[in-house]
Amino acid sequence: MRITDLSSFNEARERGSAKLLPSHPRVTVGMGTCGTGNGAEAVYQAFADQFDQRGFSVKLARTGCFGFCAAEPLVNIWLPGKPVVILQRVQASDVPAIADDLAAGRVPAELALCKVEEWDHITGHIKYGAGYPEIPDWSQVPFFKGQKKIVLRHCGLINPDDIEESLAVGTYQALYKVLIDANPDAVIEAIKAAKLRGRGGAGYQTGIKWEFLRKAKADKKYIICNADEGDPGAYMNRNEIESDPHSLLEGMIIGGYVTGCQEGIVYVRAEYPLAVHRLQEAVEQATEYGLLGQNILGRGFNFHIRLVEGAGAFVCGEETAL
Repeated sequence: MRITDLSSFNEARERGSAKLLPSHPRVTVGMGTCGTGNGAEAVYQAFADQFDQRGFSVKLARTGCFGFCAAEPLVNIWLPGKPVVILQRVQASDVPAIADDLAAGRVPAELALCKVEEWDHITGHIKYGAGYPEIPDWSQVPFFKGQKKIVLRHCGLINPDDIEESLAVGTYQALYKVLIDANPDAVIEAIKAAKLRGRGGAGYQTGIKWEFLRKAKADKKYIICNADEGDPGAYMNRNEIESDPHSLLEGMIIGGYVTGCQEGIVYVRAEYPLAVHRLQEAVEQATEYGLLGQNILGRGFNFHIRLVEGAGAFVCGEETAL
């Protein structure tokens, strides 16, 4: 489906909302690298087998990492009208008993880490439901207490391989607004006023960097995302891409529009195979939906993104090296 106007944009969002809040139970398995490394693939397959054998009408999907890697595999259980319950350290051997609970309209409280009654996606807001007083809210778990999720706000709650779920929580909404209602200079001024900065290196102001690129004279300009992490043990870029690739694409497309670029490059480590796979899937989906490629949203703006895989050197993702 190609999105060309507000009507088709909203239709895609509504389809995504129906996947996030279906009329029947929804079970999602956290399948970032941390989850799969702890057995999430086997857990996912065990759920698929159980639901098939029992003839259950359950929406089974993958998600990325909710942030608490030490508690993986994490499994989200949602019954209509109730909170999302996040189960921790779930093993394939636990799945038949969990399926028994679902059949009885229950959740396994003994495996529960926390619950989510509603969630602020910043670009959207979802109310799942109330209940399960014996299970703590996610904000009361010591690991999460005091956290405010901004960059990671979608991670672990949406299927990163489904663009419609991303649309349902507000992804590409800013892109639509920028292309329809705003001019590039106004966007740059808004970013400068917000004091948005890079999250690594010198923390350079994004608005100033984009302003330099907009004013630069060249036959062809590029906007580059260096997703290789130079710090030893760094993991943040990998998790963001694995769990929420469409937010990265949206930021690059907006950046390309306001700076006058028609091509973006994402440099990512080849040893991040899941991140590479999910980002490539996201590029293909965004192109199919008319949010990337030629004549984006029917506004005459063309922008393409390509991936460059590297061998683990941060400097190879810098503009002069590429």
